[in-house]
Amino acid sequence: MNRGRLSALAVAAVVLLEFAAVRAADPTSPPPPPLPRDLPVLRAPVVARPMQPAAFTRSVPRDVADLLAIQKQVGKLVGDLSKATVGLRIGNGAGSGVIVSADGYVLSAAHVTGAPNRRVNVLLADGRSLRGRTLGLDRGLDASVLKIEAKGPFPFRPLARPKDVRTGDWCLALGHPGGFQRNRPPVVRLGRVIRTESGFVQTDCTLVGGDSGGPLFDLSGNVIGIHSRIGAPTTWNFHVPIRAYTESWARFLDGVAFGRPSRGRQPVLGINGVDHARGCTVTAVNPNMPAAKAGVKTGDLIVKIDGKGFEGLDSLFEHVQSKKPGDKLKLSIQRNGKPVEITVTLAGGRGP
Repeated sequence: MNRGRLSALAVAAVVLLEFAAVRAADPTSPPPPPLPRDLPVLRAPVVARPMQPAAFTRSVPRDVADLLAIQKQVGKLVGDLSKATVGLRIGNGAGSGVIVSADGYVLSAAHVTGAPNRRVNVLLADGRSLRGRTLGLDRGLDASVLKIEAKGPFPFRPLARPKDVRTGDWCLALGHPGGFQRNRPPVVRLGRVIRTESGFVQTDCTLVGGDSGGPLFDLSGNVIGIHSRIGAPTTWNFHVPIRAYTESWARFLDGVAFGRPSRGRQPVLGINGVDHARGCTVTAVNPNMPAAKAGVKTGDLIVKIDGKGFEGLDSLFEHVQSKKPGDKLKLSIQRNGKPVEITVTLAGGRGP
């Protein structure tokens, strides 16, 4: 498929799916699966992802039929996902969250909730404002849990299994950008998972202030992440991975604050890439970030960092994280078969 056709399909996807996002939910869509009766309270409500249609798993939509299949699925999900997505008001701050159990457990981000045992106003899509209280939080991964104090049942969405979250997956970001507005439902944005790591999930979903703490869903309607760090541009974003919640569920419910927050701004290069036998191929360059300013281009093959070979994208980012903002990084690049040497001055930021 040529680049022009891919661009046309991408534009068509945006138009079709933005239309789908504002449609009412299909009334025949199934409700989220109930929690098993024997599920201990100290286990997170996790479900397996069902078999996905081929249209949802292709790296690039094959044709308009694939786009229409995705549009139809989004239309079916939006209503139920919106019901489970909540606004949060804590003191003078605001953010978003998602209900993940019928009895009112809510996931959000640690930088939204701030500390255990705080009063929260939980704002539901149906207009209700309910009292809640923050439970535990992981400052290292920016994860937090809170509990609605009113009696349920509440609309909710279960968590995906961490192993079911994969690079390339279609995803839906919901939240309340700019803060909760009573006459506006949660805003829905479609994107793809760009990268998955133990400490974060990266997507190209557009996020802005107020979305923090809101949910990232797969096309089965399961929660696969929580909005954490909003990049520049707004399509360069990072989310708390689901494993942050499933692996420490008991500590969250015990109201424990744990994990060490990152101090200061982290060194940022500003690229995405894929592994290559000789290093890493650049697949995207973040505008106005260090790599772009230094002249790194999409398609460049990075073969050495500071004069040394390395193995893949993860090794590159580990090297970047060993530096400080303001440090210089020398990249040895192959561009169209010719060697290019580029020196990048790392900036401080909130993501890799």
